[in-house]
Amino acid sequence: MVQKRKTTGLLMVCLFLGLSLGTAIASAADTTTDEETNYTVSISKDATTTLVHTSEGELIFEGNNDVEAIKAAVNAVDEGTILFNPGTYMVSSVIGLKSNITLEGNDAVLKGYSIFNIQNANNVTIRGFEFSNPDQSYLSVAGGIGLIEFENSNNCLVEDNTFTNFRSYGVYLDVNSPSQWNEEITIKDNDFTYFGYAGVMIGKQASNIYVDNNLFKDINTKKINVNSYGVAVAKGSSAYKYSENIYIRKNTIENNPVWEGIDSHGSKNIYIEDNNITDVKIPIAVSHSTSDGSYPETLHGVKITGNYIQGYTNGQKQDSGIYVIGGHGGTVLAPIQRVIVSDNTIRDVNNWLIADDGAIVLQSVEKAIVENNDISGVGGTGINLENTDNVIVRSNSIANVKPISGATQGLEIISSGSNLIFENNNFDGTVQIPGV
Repeated sequence: MVQKRKTTGLLMVCLFLGLSLGTAIASAADTTTDEETNYTVSISKDATTTLVHTSEGELIFEGNNDVEAIKAAVNAVDEGTILFNPGTYMVSSVIGLKSNITLEGNDAVLKGYSIFNIQNANNVTIRGFEFSNPDQSYLSVAGGIGLIEFENSNNCLVEDNTFTNFRSYGVYLDVNSPSQWNEEITIKDNDFTYFGYAGVMIGKQASNIYVDNNLFKDINTKKINVNSYGVAVAKGSSAYKYSENIYIRKNTIENNPVWEGIDSHGSKNIYIEDNNITDVKIPIAVSHSTSDGSYPETLHGVKITGNYIQGYTNGQKQDSGIYVIGGHGGTVLAPIQRVIVSDNTIRDVNNWLIADDGAIVLQSVEKAIVENNDISGVGGTGINLENTDNVIVRSNSIANVKPISGATQGLEIISSGSNLIFENNNFDGTVQIPGV
């Protein structure tokens, strides 16, 4: 183990008879304090040379190729920590990581389009880096390319990093066969800023995924991609299972003028809780979408609670604040079951989709509770229910609704079942109270 030493100098002048200078120096040495950094291998870089040393000081790489240097460091560690010292490292091709390692950045910047791939691995931690594309400004999305990509891995952590100026995915969870899963992946306390497509993309067949306390800001502000996301969950299919047990909590999402803050195209047991979303065209959308319209599974377990949504106030086109939409391709209807939308605050969402607008919209949903939501300053409709059944709407406050086309409504019901219960909702004078 290499120790970084910080020595506090101590000068003692002894005037007593018989006390030698050697004794004084020995006393000074006894007061030295150590500040340790534990690592197995370290990487350092100056203007022209990249060096890799073991903790015992052995030089295992010297050269000007950062990819080869990082690979040498990874190959030298069976279990332990790789410390990246200050510098900018250019990663021209993806680097595979193996199990039981921690990558620790100390003012280290990694630039590339695809930097780390964690495949068939477990117990991997990536902490303390700045990741970005090498371009001065991000380009249009280029397919499934993640700065960090997990494939069939588990028990991994990505924390305290900055991801900026990237065109595709910051962190991407992917599988390439129905036998693969990503499980127990935590992505927390990271900043995702100024990027073109998706901060975190959770692909199919992911389980127990935690996206907590991250910042997603300035998403696709150049408007060069049709869609863009803070956090997204991909579609399932007939061959692949839907992701499950997805936790998206306490994130801040700001400024996505093109598309969605938090999106799920298909997941079971998804928890979207205590997020703060500002100036996003579609703040939260949970749907059941497939590429072939087959809907092989019934999705269930959606909890959207405690979120604060602040919409546009400048007249730009914006979609509804919270969407939950079951499958409805052609004549096929596959409702999402067991939905809770509660304790959310929604402000100034200026809806523009006349037929199905609303601060909260439920379509093709069964067994839902919509309660204790505070809605104000939205356009058109407060709560919209379409093709729903067994729904309880209670203790919601809806005020200051702004007209879009026709009368404003606290509640709109379209083609829904008779098993609807409305209790203790508070609508102010700006809305029509439905005859229910």
